[in-house]
Amino acid sequence: MAVNTVEFDLSMASPDTGRYLTANVYTVAGVTNTDGSLRELSIGQLVMAICLQRASKLETNIIALMEDMNSTSAQLEAMTEIETEIVKWPDELKAAGSRYRSLATYYVSTSNAAYSGVTFKEALEDMGVISNAISFVRISGDPDSNDIMYDDFISQLEAKMDEKNSFSQQKMIELQSLTNKRDQSYDMISNVLKSLNTTMTGIVNNT
Repeated sequence: MAVNTVEFDLSMASPDTGRYLTANVYTVAGVTNTDGSLRELSIGQLVMAICLQRASKLETNIIALMEDMNSTSAQLEAMTEIETEIVKWPDELKAAGSRYRSLATYYVSTSNAAYSGVTFKEALEDMGVISNAISFVRISGDPDSNDIMYDDFISQLEAKMDEKNSFSQQKMIELQSLTNKRDQSYDMISNVLKSLNTTMTGIVNNT
C-alpha cells in the first residue's frame, strides 16, 4: 500500500458472465494499489484502510465539536462576568439620578478577548441575549421601543446562560460518543494487526 487517495469498486459481479451487476464507487483516503483500486488488498488490509478512514473522519468531527464547546465556554464566562457587573447598575443609576443605562456606549469589562473592548450592545447581540433594536436598559419609568426593563434584561441573560449550559452538557455527551467510536476504530485496527501477525507466524512455523 502507498499513501494516496483512490477510488475502489465494491460492486457485485455476476457468477455466470463475470460482469458487474452494480457500479458503486467508494473512496478510502491513504490507500492505493497498482491498478488504482482495492482489489489487490487482503481482507485485513481492507478492514484497516476503512477503519483508518473512519477514525480520521471522527477525529475531524471531534476537533470541530471541541471548538464549538470552547466557544460556548468562553461565552458563558463572559456572560457570568457581565452579570456580575450589571447587578450593580440599579444602585449606580439611582446614585447618579438616572433611570436607564445606554448599552451602546457602556463597554464590557471582561477577561474574554472576544468581548474585551466592545460595548454591551455589541456583546449581548452577538450572544443572542438582546435584539439589535434594544439600546437601553431601563431601571424605572415607562420603556419605549429601544428599551428593555432591567428585570427582563436579567431574565433574558440568565435564560441564555441556561441554554448555553444545556448545550455544553449535550455536546459533552456527543463528544464522549464520538471519542468512543474513534477508539473502537483504532481497537479494530489493532485486533486486525494482531490477527494478521498470528496468521503470518503460523504460516512461517508450518513452512
